[in-house]
Amino acid sequence: MFALLPQVTFAAETFFETENTQIRVGDKFEVSFFLNTENEDINAIEGEIIVPETLLKLKEIKSGSSIVNFWIENPQMVNGNIPFSGIIPGGYSGQSGLVLSLVFQPIQKGQGLIEVRSIKTLINNGQGTETKTSVHNLYFIIAGQAPLSQSTVVEKKDTDAPETFEPVIASDSTVFDGKYFLAFSTQDKESGVDHYEIQESRNIGIQNEQWITGESPYLLQDQDLRSYVYVKAVDKNSNERIAVLPPQKPLSLYRNYWILGILVMIGLVVAAINLRKILWQT
Repeated sequence: MFALLPQVTFAAETFFETENTQIRVGDKFEVSFFLNTENEDINAIEGEIIVPETLLKLKEIKSGSSIVNFWIENPQMVNGNIPFSGIIPGGYSGQSGLVLSLVFQPIQKGQGLIEVRSIKTLINNGQGTETKTSVHNLYFIIAGQAPLSQSTVVEKKDTDAPETFEPVIASDSTVFDGKYFLAFSTQDKESGVDHYEIQESRNIGIQNEQWITGESPYLLQDQDLRSYVYVKAVDKNSNERIAVLPPQKPLSLYRNYWILGILVMIGLVVAAINLRKILWQT
C-alpha cells in the first residue's frame, strides 16, 4: 500500500510513482522519481533520496531514460541516502520528467517513508537562478511474505550499447588550473551507463590493457595534445560504446618525414651490416 504525502505547491515539484498497490516481503518493485517544472524551464536538479534500509533493500538504480543528460554526482546508495546532481542542457519543461527509478526488495513487514531532502532546481536562464521546489514523499506499507515468483518488476535483458557521443577537449582557468581536460557524456536507455574508461596513445589503435577508469571532466595526461584519445562508455550490462578523438596537435609533416628518414637510415645501416656478415662468411 502506498500514499503520496503532498506539500504546498511552489514553482516546481518532485514526486514518486509506482505501479504497485501493495507490496510484500520478498517482492521486487520499482519506484520512479519525477520532476514537474510547473511551466518553468529547468536545466539542473540536485537533492537526496532517503531510504529506510531496515525495510527496503535497494537492488538497482536506473537512469538510462532520465531527462538528466549529464550527472555531476551519479546517483548511488550511501548509508541509506541516494545523493544526486545533474544538468539538463537546453533545459526541460514538462509535468512528468523522469529523473531516475529505484528497484527495491522489501526485507520485513512494516511501514515507512521514501523521502526527498535538500532538493534544488535551477531555471534555464543563463544565471543559475534557483526556483522553489516542493516535494511529495512516498509512504508505503509492506505486507507479509509474497508468493513465489510474484515480482512486479519486468526483467529485460539489455543488449544495446550506450548511445553515440562526441567527447570534447577544452581548457578553463577554473578547471585543473587551466590544463587541458576531456569532457564527455552519453546515455543508455535500458540499464544506464555504469562507468567510463579512457585511453591516450600516440599510436593508432586501442591497447586493451591501457584503459583507465575515469569521470568527466578528465585531466589529459598528454598536455601536448598529440595523442589519440579513446573514451569507452560501459552500461550496467557490460555493453560498450567507444568514441575516438584524433590528435588535436598532430606531429608536423616535416617532423614525420624526419622521423621516417631516421628509420630508413637505420634500416639501411642494419642491412649493410648483415650483408657484410654474409660476404665475410662466403
